[in-house]
Amino acid sequence: MNQIIAVTFDIADQQCKMYNALEWHNFIADTRENCEAEDADLTLEELFDEYYGDEFWFEVSPDPKVVYQIAFDLRSETFIVCHSDAECEAVMEMAAEAGDEEEIFWAE
Repeated sequence: MNQIIAVTFDIADQQCKMYNALEWHNFIADTRENCEAEDADLTLEELFDEYYGDEFWFEVSPDPKVVYQIAFDLRSETFIVCHSDAECEAVMEMAAEAGDEEEIFWAE
């Protein structure tokens, strides 16, 4: 189980990533440092749109979540939180039944 504060999915590299508080802070700092936007007061959404484009999704929890695994469902453009291996298997079974296994991206 991981204590997660944020999760991202980037269609460009088809990767879903989980972040604890320190990792999320560093990710934002690195993005701000690498972004060429002139306005330093961008919101997270504006910052990520500027740097990563429209095909980048993120979700931040005000309180860290203890999770087993997180996936991004490209069909619905939502994150799926699993608290057990059984929940992960159920997600994949439902995707397989719909023929959408390739639309589910598990976090690293």
